[in-house]
Amino acid sequence: TGDTLKLAEKLSAIEAVDYVVLTAGSFDAICEVVCEDDDSLLELLNTQIRSLPGVITTETLVYLKLVKQQYNWGTR
Repeated sequence: TGDTLKLAEKLSAIEAVDYVVLTAGSFDAICEVVCEDDDSLLELLNTQIRSLPGVITTETLVYLKLVKQQYNWGTR
């Protein structure tokens, strides 16, 4: 709930967060985090992300294997 730009700024300030986008659709924001292990992820979710004002729910997707990643979309 609330201002998604403010939420994005707060998410961006978290050291483990390396990607933040605001979206239209089922989710208002998506962020990507890098954690050492499951315990670190749980700690991050419980103490830093879910506790942020405006965060109502989270959905966590754990990468099992990165098959392809490319950044060739260029700029305008």
